[in-house]
Amino acid sequence: MSEFETTCSFKLGQCQVTPDDFSIQFEGKEKKSLQPKFIEVLSYLAKHHPRVIPREELIENIWGPDSFVGEKSLTNAIWHLRKNMSTANSETEVIETIRKAGYRLLLSPEWIHPTPTISDISKPAKNNSSNKRYLFALFIAFTALLVGFIFNDGFFNKPEQITQITNHPGSELFPAASPDGRYIVYSQESTNKPNDLFMNDTTQPQLPAKQLTFDDAKEGHSVWSNDGQYLYFSRKNKSQKYCKYIRLKVATSQETELANCPLTGGYYYIDISNDDNTLAVYNFLEGDEKSGIYFLDLRQVGNKKLLQGERFSCSKNCGYKDRDMAFSPDGKFIAVSRRYNRFSENIYLINLLTKESRQLTFKEEDIVGLSWHPNGNSIVYAAVRAGTRLGFLLDIKTKETTQLSLNGFSYPSFAKQSRQLFYQQRKEHEDIASIELNSKIASSPFPVIQSRFNHFSPDFNQITNRFTYVSNESGFNELWSAKPDGSERMQLTQLKQNIRYPKWSHDGEKIAFLTSHEENKGDSIYIYSFKNEKVSILNSPFAVHHRPSWSWDDSKILSAIYGKEFTDIFSIDIANGNAERLTFDGGRFGVMTSASTLLYTKLKRGLWQKNINSQQASLSIISGKDFNTRYAWAYDKSGVYFHKAFTDHQQVIFFDLTKKTNNPVVRLPLYSFDSFSSVTLIPEQDKLFYTRRGFPQTDIKMVTNLSLP
Repeated sequence: MSEFETTCSFKLGQCQVTPDDFSIQFEGKEKKSLQPKFIEVLSYLAKHHPRVIPREELIENIWGPDSFVGEKSLTNAIWHLRKNMSTANSETEVIETIRKAGYRLLLSPEWIHPTPTISDISKPAKNNSSNKRYLFALFIAFTALLVGFIFNDGFFNKPEQITQITNHPGSELFPAASPDGRYIVYSQESTNKPNDLFMNDTTQPQLPAKQLTFDDAKEGHSVWSNDGQYLYFSRKNKSQKYCKYIRLKVATSQETELANCPLTGGYYYIDISNDDNTLAVYNFLEGDEKSGIYFLDLRQVGNKKLLQGERFSCSKNCGYKDRDMAFSPDGKFIAVSRRYNRFSENIYLINLLTKESRQLTFKEEDIVGLSWHPNGNSIVYAAVRAGTRLGFLLDIKTKETTQLSLNGFSYPSFAKQSRQLFYQQRKEHEDIASIELNSKIASSPFPVIQSRFNHFSPDFNQITNRFTYVSNESGFNELWSAKPDGSERMQLTQLKQNIRYPKWSHDGEKIAFLTSHEENKGDSIYIYSFKNEKVSILNSPFAVHHRPSWSWDDSKILSAIYGKEFTDIFSIDIANGNAERLTFDGGRFGVMTSASTLLYTKLKRGLWQKNINSQQASLSIISGKDFNTRYAWAYDKSGVYFHKAFTDHQQVIFFDLTKKTNNPVVRLPLYSFDSFSSVTLIPEQDKLFYTRRGFPQTDIKMVTNLSLP
């Protein structure tokens, strides 16, 4: 079969399939359009008939490699194809499922050759009449190309091209494109090195990157002025309690301090208006409920008033937090990623003059960058869905989104004049690893479940001899359960929502977890029951919760509640929803070690103990100097296992409650331990399960000829 036949029309029995317009048509009936992916699957099966095509091969060629979405989508495509092709041959199935092998097309495709292409026209003709037909076809093809050249500003419709800009060990983050697209600035993160800014010349890829900053502070997001002279960024040195917004003149490396920035927070979003007069920055000042967007007037550089700026975001009783931002090319709007809670962050369009806002995206959870297309009609943004970073093109008028075929896509940046799109490609993988605690020979972490999917947040129950965890195998972060050796895996929920922080009840009959509220403006604690295999919602008086745990008798759920005046741990009665405040010093996460004893962490470091039936002050169990994690710890009757981060490595440590001593268990490389996930003990096997995350390899890439829908 020649290459051009792979996309031409073909017949299956009485049905003609036309890939060019994604349609099928039975003899004597009207043409019916199907989804493009359905036709692509059918065409691929036809091209390779009669071979059995493995599911993995179909997913990789139709949806792309490493696409967890393809698993579910392929099953859906096969179902729809069978339904729509059922009359092609009434006695025979069109697509056969070969158990544990894949799919095979049962009908032989009859190929319908298309009009000759340019490559076909160039072949020698056998006679004069054929020559005339080929010459006429050549004339038609040339005319079509000429018309396309004229109506596309002198350019042919070229396919998208992706160019690797960086490939250093470590992570290159937060690309900032110069207006002309020649230079790309990024923050480089490497083990035991400060985050400095570097600049690549895209026209001279053979040259090494030029280092722009030289200090022990952390530089992150940056943005160019529209005239290409200046670069703006934040510089934070937490150990020296110093954070400033900086303007750097690129040609001379001259720096000017513009304003203070907060020491709290990890992302310092920044953007500049199209007239270079206003710098939008992330900030948090005294009196603010939450961090938000501030405007700095760059015409007042040197004026002390500029050091504070003017708050643009809502400041009181907002219910949300503005994070990332991007000015529109016409200067009339600003696009903002607005977070209501950890399960709801969407993009809003705000009129700069009236401050009227309009929601553009819906049911997104974590926005990781946005940038206006220079045409002003669309926005490219990135979002994390079930642990995977995906890119989308958003039409401002229709609010329609089109997914980009760019894996690991995040933090896009358009060159405003030359229109290249730069982005960071970041792929992260989480798995559940086990550590042998008392092995005489040094033990390395070992994966409990070997898979290309993400598995995280394990919690073990001794009565059931199973651990629960979260996995994205289904396309969503759903609740799963397995034996300690990773066998007998079961998916427990099908909520099609992203679940977090599962915690098993002491009796092994229920699992509590956190997920989004139906309205997507809050969250709820759900309880899965093994008795009836159903999920119920905790009757809570609060709209926002944190990771749950259980009371000693399993009648109540414990959760940190974030309030306006304080954040502390509450207990919520499962039967009636009655809530009781247990801590009064900023409690964040705790577990009951007896009917009256709460072991918990605070916003500040350290591990604390409190008698919930007493008014006495909490007792310090481990000092903040030794205990610097809030969530990555597990209680055992004889002590506590916890994660500790050092400057050049990480450790798992056991604190003996009787001897009051710290005993190192295992030493791990930096970034190998997810300090926000769960740690759980498997007593009978003397193992510790935790979520392992390797140092992410992140590179900057460039896209030219980005196609618009």
